[in-house]
Amino acid sequence: MACYQKGNYPLPAAAQPLDDMEDINEYIDEQMTVVQVNAKAQNLLYNAISGEVYEKISSCDTTKEMWDKLKVTYEGTSKVKKTHINMFSHDYELFQMKEGESIEEMFARFSKIISDLKAFGKPYSSSDQVRKILRSLPTTWQTKVVALESQDLNKLSYDELQGDLIVFEKIHLKKTNQEEKKKIVAFKATTEKSENDIDDDSEALEEEIAMVSRNMDGLM
Repeated sequence: MACYQKGNYPLPAAAQPLDDMEDINEYIDEQMTVVQVNAKAQNLLYNAISGEVYEKISSCDTTKEMWDKLKVTYEGTSKVKKTHINMFSHDYELFQMKEGESIEEMFARFSKIISDLKAFGKPYSSSDQVRKILRSLPTTWQTKVVALESQDLNKLSYDELQGDLIVFEKIHLKKTNQEEKKKIVAFKATTEKSENDIDDDSEALEEEIAMVSRNMDGLM
């Protein structure tokens, strides 16, 4: 809806409800101005909404009534709004990167929370978002976090941080993961070799015991 904005809802004084009057011909100039402004405002709202929304406000007599009903429809009551803010704030405070999650996936989740909070009148600045993201990264990102925190974070935008972390993930962390996999493969091979050596030694020991036993039989 083009005219609809969440948050504050300024309404011209001229669009307030009129007192009941029997004859419009008796209106003074000021009252006629109020009627005209109210009619124009209603016309703007009607042109900006869908047919479904129109059905909800078509029974309203004044622009003020229409506006108040739209506030309730799109934002909910104050209590519902507060509940949503508390819920999204809780998600924001406990936000952490999930295991196996990519940077792009993490930013997508975080952006959804930020967008929901902003829609209910609780925005966070870019610097606040940058600091929250850095606190949300696991220990495997510690070297990168320390490097970024040594800079002036007030000059680092949210989008710049996302791009920087994506590059770090694709180059540095990918290389680290490959090295870890090589170590695991090497350790596994070494373990298997050790187990085979133990098996070979066991067979040799059994043969030696059998030979000694035969020698003892000969002596007897």
